[in-house]
Parts: sequence; C-alpha cells; structure tokens
Amino acid sequence: MRRLILAASILVAVVVAPTAWGQSTSTPTSTSTPTSTPTPTPTPTAAPAGLAVIALAGATDAAWPLAQALYAEPTLRATGIDEAHARVLCGEPAAPTAAVDVRDLSATIAAVHGDDAPSRALLMAVSRQFAVRGLVVVRVEGTHPSARVFLVATEAFDTATYEPDEGAPLGWSASVRLLARSFGSTPPVAAAPQLATHAEPNIENSPPPRRHFYESGWFWGAVVAAAIGGGAIYLATRDNSGSTIHLELQTPH
Repeated sequence: MRRLILAASILVAVVVAPTAWGQSTSTPTSTSTPTSTPTPTPTPTAAPAGLAVIALAGATDAAWPLAQALYAEPTLRATGIDEAHARVLCGEPAAPTAAVDVRDLSATIAAVHGDDAPSRALLMAVSRQFAVRGLVVVRVEGTHPSARVFLVATEAFDTATYEPDEGAPLGWSASVRLLARSFGSTPPVAAAPQLATHAEPNIENSPPPRRHFYESGWFWGAVVAAAIGGGAIYLATRDNSGSTIHLELQTPH
C-alpha cells in the first residue's frame, strides 16, 4: 500500500510541474527609446567673397576700367554691388537724387586718403557693408596709376602692387588675371541634404534567458501539493486496527 501511495504522489508531481514551469515563462517585452527632438541649426552667415574697386582722389578714370574688368570675372565679382554703388566706389560723385546710402558711401570714399589708420577703418567698414574679401584701391602718382589690395582678414594692405597693361587704351587684363589667381573663389558646390540626427525607437523582442524548472516557485508549490495529497491518501487508507496473529493448528489423524 505504501508503494502505491508513493507512486501516486510522484505521478501527480510529474503532471503538475511542467504545467507550472510553462506558466512561469515571461512574454517578450518591447522597449522603445524616446525620440530626441533635433536641435535647430542656425543659418550660417555668408562668408566674405569677391573684391571691390575703390579710387582715391584723382584716380577715377583709371579705376573704372579696372572695375569693369574685375566685375566681369566670375571668381572676383562681388554680388552685392550694383552699378550705382560701383561708380561711387570708383570716385564718381553721387547724384543729388540718389538714395541716402549711395550719398553716404560717396562721402565715405572721399574721406579715404591712403594707408593711415582712419582710412583703414573706413575701408573695413566698406568691406563689411558689401561682404567682400578685400578692396582694390587705385591711386595715381603723377601720371602713373597703380593698385593695391586691402585685405579684410589682416585689416591691412597686401604687399603686391598691380599696374595697368602697357599701351593704350588703359586696361587691366593682366592684373585681373593675377588677382583671380590670388583671390578668386571656386564656384560653390550644392550641399547635400543633411541626414536626420534624431534617434529611432529601439524595439527589443528577444525573450529573456530561460530559467531552470527547479527555480520556479510553481514547481515547488506543485511538489508540496503532491506531498500533501499523498499524505492525505496515506492517512485515509491506513489500517489502524491492532495486529492480529492467526495460527492454524493441524493435528494428525
């Protein structure tokens, strides 16, 4: 009888334990990383580009042919200068009916005298106004015109001196080629669109590490339940009566 009870207890444990173990397995979880908001990129300020031609007093006739040749060169052209401003930069007086900024520019150019500190400050102001890399300043000494470049980066004049072509009429083609070689800009290349920098949701569907069946509380609960059930069956079927010895006496006939 005891063997029968023990076998029944083991059978209950074997049947209940796998079911409890299967219920203890957790389902895959999905986690997501919050999407970060892209930080607005500030619009960059346009870098100085191109050159402009300025004439000192008495150099207007020599400066205007240089301005025409320089502005015709794409790598040297300053995009923010129209003809009205270009003529005033070359020393031509502003018309009484001209815009206020044109008249003010005419007064500024008339105040530039050369390489002195006040003149350099005025040249810097004109350079910033038109966003150029430098100013080609033309002067005439005696009857011989010449030009030098005032650079914004150094706030000073470059050491090179440029002169007009030999012969008549007055031209500056050779000097413009030299200026393009030294200060010309390359054509801009179209920028590729920026890549998205925000983080995408991260989905993790992999199941958690598998646990051993004996690590589950359900398993031990089933074992205890089986033991209790087996004990109950044992107690219910136990023979509590006193021990009886039956003797049979046989006598020979």
